[in-house]
Amino acid sequence: MNWPAQGVHEGVPFATYRADDVTTADDAETIKSKAVSKSMICAFSPDPAAWKAAPPRTTTKAMQAGSLFDCLLTEPDEMENRFVVSPFDSFRTNEAKVWKAEVEASGVSVITGDDIKTAHAQLAAVMAKPESRNIIENSRKQVAFRYNTKHGFASKGLIDLAPNNDDCLVDLKTCEPRALDSQRSLQKHIAQWGYHIQAGSYCEGMSIASGAEIFRFKFIFVSSAPPFRVAVIELPLAAILFGADQYRAGVAKFANCIKTNTWPSIWDGEVELDLPQYAYTESE
Repeated sequence: MNWPAQGVHEGVPFATYRADDVTTADDAETIKSKAVSKSMICAFSPDPAAWKAAPPRTTTKAMQAGSLFDCLLTEPDEMENRFVVSPFDSFRTNEAKVWKAEVEASGVSVITGDDIKTAHAQLAAVMAKPESRNIIENSRKQVAFRYNTKHGFASKGLIDLAPNNDDCLVDLKTCEPRALDSQRSLQKHIAQWGYHIQAGSYCEGMSIASGAEIFRFKFIFVSSAPPFRVAVIELPLAAILFGADQYRAGVAKFANCIKTNTWPSIWDGEVELDLPQYAYTESE
């Protein structure tokens, strides 16, 4: 494997995939060797100025839990390289704080024994559902794609599961238990986190990088706390196409900001702002 070469690569380690991430410090020259991604574009698009001025992104507890579960399923041999169980009950003492800082500075995430137990319980729940187990047992794992855009930089994605002999891509997602309370709650969750943008950008990106048409995308959702409910969802083509349109628009917007070195804010100038509609009706 030669990453970040253009094309499709199987078994790409997460750290290798992240090696050419775009950062807020990049400019029109340094961006030429970098690649944008769905997560980066979604963070940038709502307010370019805020994205440009933001400090380095920190990993939240929920993000770490999702990464732990993904690693356990897609690259278990990397668990020891990416995560370490803390020997401390808390991080109130100086010794514990120093230890944690040194470990995280090396690029390794600090987790607890309970975190490991939760990840294994989630994996057991996913494998107990026939639909998700069938996908996992018949898929390539950690499949990365990278292709050159017309803007002078690349675009990339890392797919958890690529089913064999199928025109479909699959991503694993951990979510709050309430997201799986109903189909409506999961619809809102998908829209809120822009997962349709991931589906659209991945289907389009994989098609460009591989030369094979990909137009189907599924998610395997598992809740972050017991009972560990599991849902296998396939997005309709309309949602995938809508997500691809949003991603392309975000990439073009970013390319213009890089080219002109201008980073507009949603609060540029004076803004006329009305009350929300419910404020008028509540007083009646």
